[in-house]
Amino acid sequence: SARALKLTSICLKLNPANYTVWHFRRRCLQNLSSSSSTKFAPESIQSDLEFSSKLGGSNPKNYQIWYHRRALLEPTFEAEMIKQKEGKEKGKEDEDDIIQKAKEELNYINGVLENDGKNYHAWSHRQWVLRTICFPPSIYNSELDYVHKLILDDPRNNSAWNHRWFITHKGCTRKPLSSLEDVQKEITYAMQCAEVDPFNESPWRYVIGFLEECKKYSGSEGNDVMEAADVKSLINSCEQEITKMRGNLGSTEYDVDSCVHLTSAKIDILEMKGDDISLEQVSVPILKAVTIFFTKVNHFQCMSLSIHMARTWGDWNVTKANNFYGCNFEYVALFLSFYLGTFDPS
Repeated sequence: SARALKLTSICLKLNPANYTVWHFRRRCLQNLSSSSSTKFAPESIQSDLEFSSKLGGSNPKNYQIWYHRRALLEPTFEAEMIKQKEGKEKGKEDEDDIIQKAKEELNYINGVLENDGKNYHAWSHRQWVLRTICFPPSIYNSELDYVHKLILDDPRNNSAWNHRWFITHKGCTRKPLSSLEDVQKEITYAMQCAEVDPFNESPWRYVIGFLEECKKYSGSEGNDVMEAADVKSLINSCEQEITKMRGNLGSTEYDVDSCVHLTSAKIDILEMKGDDISLEQVSVPILKAVTIFFTKVNHFQCMSLSIHMARTWGDWNVTKANNFYGCNFEYVALFLSFYLGTFDPS
């Protein structure tokens, strides 16, 4: 009833995290709806989005509020997707209305991210909206511009980098890009960001992610654009850029070998090449990193690289590693475990 709905408003103002009240509120909205085409009446959807926006202002990480917004919009958005998949004719006016409502939701999320650019709930909700609605290409282009601005504001915003990956893949994060030009553009973009701050992990992971994706899917069915030769050229190009960056960094007051993420990216690229010469070259940054690990006071900076080294060693058996690197990695791992306090005598 309308009275019960009003009571839920009072309860939620007192405790916006009460998921039972939110669920009961949706039941009330559904029972009060006179719409035959959607679960909730259009006017109820709009008024409740405004209601949740007011509560969300002081509760930007309240899961129940974000879920309520999704539950309100989901029936309308999914009905739109079904119609598009079935190829049903529909009026241009209705289509514009759906797109406009989705844009309004994106604008609401923009306001939340202005206050906290790493709000996981906001990013998750944004990607749901983009994945649910078949937006025109112009929307994805504007999303790239939007996320570029956020990266400029905070280059270490991992959430913004993750969203850039999502946008470049048009929401299909498990399918590789089929255009070599698009891949090169994204790798160039990330390398330029890494050159500004080589100590920033985000652009390096972005580059390695694209290279690993290209290597995995090169020459596969449905991805004829990405040939093995193209991938090899990309990997070699990135290796050259890293070598150049190491040289530039060496001419500054910074210690090149302490740039953990640059070194980690170089190890990844040498692994991708996979030939004996490249695998032998891996020993140089690894052994230097071991030395740094034991001599630098700020050892936490090297923690992530040591974990990466452990993963690297696991790619080959101990005998091969000993032969390649000319040292006994069983002892190195033992020393690291003592240093980290993770040694287990049992």
